[in-house]
Amino acid sequence: MARLILATAEGQQAIDLRPINSLGRHPNNTIQLLDKIVSKEHCILEQRDGHFILRDLGSLNGTYVNGERVRGETLLKHGDEIALGSTRARYDDGSGAALPPPPVGPGAVQHGAPPPPGAGAWPQQPPSPQQPMPPAQMQAPPLPPMRAQAYSYPSTGQPQPPPPMPPAPMQGHRPPSISGTRVDVLDAARAIGTQIAAQTKGFLPFDQIGHDQGQVRVDYERLRIIWELTRDIGLERDQDRLLDKILLALFKFTKADRGVILLRETDGTLHPRAARRRDGSDAPIQVSSTILNHVIKERAGVLTHDASMDFAASKGKSMILNRISSAMVVPLLHESEKEVLGVLWLDSESLAQFQPKDLELITSVAGQAAMFIENTILAKKVEAEIVLRDRFSRLVAPNVADLMMSGKLEVKKGGQLVQELTVFNSDIRGFTAMSEGTDAEVIVEMLNDYFELMVETLFKYEGTLDKFMGDGIMAFWGAPLAHRDDAVRCVQCALDQMQVLGTFNRQRMATGKPPLAVGIGIHTGPGVVGYVGSSKALSYTCIGDTANTSARLCSTALAGQVVISETTLALLGQRFEAEEIDARSLKGKERPMRRFNIIREKPSAVAKVG
Repeated sequence: MARLILATAEGQQAIDLRPINSLGRHPNNTIQLLDKIVSKEHCILEQRDGHFILRDLGSLNGTYVNGERVRGETLLKHGDEIALGSTRARYDDGSGAALPPPPVGPGAVQHGAPPPPGAGAWPQQPPSPQQPMPPAQMQAPPLPPMRAQAYSYPSTGQPQPPPPMPPAPMQGHRPPSISGTRVDVLDAARAIGTQIAAQTKGFLPFDQIGHDQGQVRVDYERLRIIWELTRDIGLERDQDRLLDKILLALFKFTKADRGVILLRETDGTLHPRAARRRDGSDAPIQVSSTILNHVIKERAGVLTHDASMDFAASKGKSMILNRISSAMVVPLLHESEKEVLGVLWLDSESLAQFQPKDLELITSVAGQAAMFIENTILAKKVEAEIVLRDRFSRLVAPNVADLMMSGKLEVKKGGQLVQELTVFNSDIRGFTAMSEGTDAEVIVEMLNDYFELMVETLFKYEGTLDKFMGDGIMAFWGAPLAHRDDAVRCVQCALDQMQVLGTFNRQRMATGKPPLAVGIGIHTGPGVVGYVGSSKALSYTCIGDTANTSARLCSTALAGQVVISETTLALLGQRFEAEEIDARSLKGKERPMRRFNIIREKPSAVAKVG
């Protein structure tokens, strides 16, 4: 396979050539050259009829093959020497014939394989190119938004622009301070094309750099700092403190002037959670959403030696106005998470301040941080589910709570109309008089013991506890889990509660305490069930005329009576013995309402059930 062997600041790198290869400074390129003298889209290496053709794309400083500037395109031969700005390369046609090995040069690439051994001489550098204009001289009046061209090359060999790609959604915002430092995200509507993820690791084998003790020492220090940071990530429990530690560690081995870590909030926007300036000041830090959008959309890091030039076509004014020259930006992305959790941003006001190996290390750190953040998110979800389960278990029977938590039973937020809801109300007769002259602690203890027994019986028949109202209990059947015999369950629960109350009273009287007398009212009809309250305190409850009627029937019940409506009676069949008692005029009703007292369950029904 044909290869391109490049001389870089960190040694040689051999790149297997694809049928079409674009070279240039912009991250769009198949091979990104971190060389500030190279154009954003510099040249193309394209395979035709088994040979590779080099075509210059009108680069400012030209492309040279064997010292001759390429005008248009030229056929490459085995061993040809290629010069692009300060970058040197040699073409290998894959035949296996020997090549004079290149020396280490000043360029740098984003793609490559382990370099071949050896070193050699290179031709003289072409005439001195024009230097890029300083950012201060590039502030021109704003132009209409433009898209950087990401070229594709079909079989015709002619460059064609790709179909438009909408930028990833991002909202510009001015979030609150982080340790006194404001972080602004600008240029929200920009896009920069397609990112090609870096593959070059940047750390050469020891036998290739062992002679350079200075480089070995620098690389060792990089790895030592990353190891310590990885250890801290595993031990730290506070997310914001960890993010501060990450920026502090990265500043130790990179030449970043500014650093920001932004995390995605529940509304989908990015908000800064940690920020640092090398000068220690609290001046605002502004980052470009042009690059942020690109990193999030492509889920890959960006390394640029000259952001204002590389992304000039995107009209990202913040990169010029805020003197963002070099930048490394990587997504916080964990393998098990589909969405980007955040972005780690480092930049410098100086050109060419970062190396490919810096990008690889920071990408590794970002992966570790993303795993920590994801674990934190999961921990919060677990805590929320525990709280939710606890709340559900206080409202419904344990088996119903399990169904709700597992997702098999949906409880919708907001109101839901239930056509057949059986509502239960009970309260203690003479409770006000009983409370007078009795210590509050004694009353509360008595109510807690009483409620414990009543709610246990209620859950036995899978009723939903609505609320406690002083000495009263409100519950309902029919939501969130409905049964065909909900009315029967409710009445049976009332009778069982009376039996449990009898046992409770005998225990009280044995210790010289007065017995409790309870009346119960039950009515069946339509009602609205759902979460009612504020965003900080919600209650799962039922509202409507059915609930009001049940409460009024309860108020008419004598001690020991289970008073039900005619509607509820019609749903009980022949299960219970009932007697009609005098009709009563209830508030809100035009005429007196028929009432029935449930005496007991019929012996034949009990035998049949048994």
